[in-house]
Amino acid sequence: MATEKATKQVEELKKAFEGSPLVITAQYTGLKMSQLIGLRAALRPTKSRFRVVKNTLAGIAADRAGRAVIREVMGGPIGVITTQGDPAAMAKALVDYLQTSRIELKLRGGVLESQVLTPARIGELAKLPTKDQLIAKLLGQMMAPAAGLVTVLSGPVRGLVVALQRIAEQKGAAEAAPAAAPAAAPGA
Repeated sequence: MATEKATKQVEELKKAFEGSPLVITAQYTGLKMSQLIGLRAALRPTKSRFRVVKNTLAGIAADRAGRAVIREVMGGPIGVITTQGDPAAMAKALVDYLQTSRIELKLRGGVLESQVLTPARIGELAKLPTKDQLIAKLLGQMMAPAAGLVTVLSGPVRGLVVALQRIAEQKGAAEAAPAAAPAAAPGA
C-alpha cells in the first residue's frame, strides 16, 4: 500500500522527468549537508534541481513519465538532477561546481532525451556552448555581412567628407596667409 507521501513524491518526480531534457543521477553518500546546499545553489541559476530520492520511487516515476531508460543510470543511494532549462548549461554548472568545490559526488550517468550518457559524456556535454552562446554566435554571423556592407557603402561618403574637410582647411589657410603678409609690410 502506497503512502500519501510516497504517491506525492512519485508524482513530483514524474513531472520533473517529463519536463527535463537531461536527467543526471549521482551517488551522494559521504557528502555533508553544506556541500549539498552548495550544489543546489550552483544549479539554481540554470533552472536545475538536485534531490535525493529512493530508487523504487524514482523507477516508478520514470516508468510513468515514459522514460524507463532512466532506470539504467540508477543504483544505490542516488540523487537526481533535473532541469527545466538548457541541458548544456546544467551540465556545465554541475561539472564546474564539482571541480571548484572538490566534493566527492560520483556521477552515475545521465539521460539526454532518450540517450544514456556516461559520466565522461556528461563532461563532454558541459564543454559545449550553452543555447544563449550559440544564439549570440549565430546572430553575430548573420550580422557580419550587413556590417561589411555598411562599411563598404559608407567608404565613398567618408572619403568625400574627408576630401571636403581638407579643401576647407586649405581654403582657410590660403585666406589667412594673405591677411598676415600685408600687416608685416607697413611696419618695415
